[in-house]
Amino acid sequence: MSNNTKRLRLWFLCSGCVGVAVALVLMALGTGHIVSPTVLLVLWPPSIAGIADPTTISDKIMVGAFEFGGNFILYGVIGTLIGLCFRGKPDSEGLGTQRSG
Repeated sequence: MSNNTKRLRLWFLCSGCVGVAVALVLMALGTGHIVSPTVLLVLWPPSIAGIADPTTISDKIMVGAFEFGGNFILYGVIGTLIGLCFRGKPDSEGLGTQRSG
């Protein structure tokens, strides 16, 4: 596995964890303060699944997994794209550019 792939995986993992942390903070703020629906849907789009209002425990677990997992994946993809922008110069090996000397 190349070094760039490892870095992109790290970007995905760290950004995904930030996404879960944002969801947890918004969930905690929602219980004590009124959070604007616009802010909620911009920072935590999968929270729209909470409108389903599940009744059984298994349904609540599935909706929670979708909400938090969706935010993890969404933030992870955005972080990976940012990581692609900051990956630096690509290696020149294998691109047909040989130095003579």
